[in-house]
Amino acid sequence: MWRYFFAALLAAQLLALSSLTALAQGVSFFDSDKAPGIASLGVGAFNITKQGRGDQAALFQLDLVPDFTLVSFGEHAFVHPYIGGWVTTDAGRMAYGGLQVLVPLGDHLEARPFFAVGAFDEGDGEDLRSTALFHLGLTLFYVTQAGWRFGASFTHQSHGELLSSDNNPGSNNVLLGIAVPFDKLF
Repeated sequence: MWRYFFAALLAAQLLALSSLTALAQGVSFFDSDKAPGIASLGVGAFNITKQGRGDQAALFQLDLVPDFTLVSFGEHAFVHPYIGGWVTTDAGRMAYGGLQVLVPLGDHLEARPFFAVGAFDEGDGEDLRSTALFHLGLTLFYVTQAGWRFGASFTHQSHGELLSSDNNPGSNNVLLGIAVPFDKLF
């Protein structure tokens, strides 16, 4: 069942990106200051869909998204590079890099679907059967007047049977997070 959910999530992200081509008027490439750069810290649960409690752990995640925009679709969406990583209380860890799309949903809401590829080490936790993994998901943020963001994320890591021919257990995670604009940090 989860395989279909994640296939649908990825398809929805691709559909959203492809539908943005209809907004070709106002498309620009390699801009800065179109959308603020942020540092996002999340705390949550790793491997929430596993039946055995031994495979679950607390999760701490940090993502950095620069104000540099690879592609902007007017004021409708902004594609950014990003890097990040997470650790679990079972000493599992992952570092990744990829693309994050900022989609404003009004004055105080934004959606941020993301896709990355990274390196994983299981530590004492769940064996995801590959060092190379995909990291994808969606974050929804409430944006304050000062630019701080508070939200929730759903993430998934797996090799998708593309990066390894081994069994693909995958990991599903939920997090609550806070994001601070870079200009508030430095």
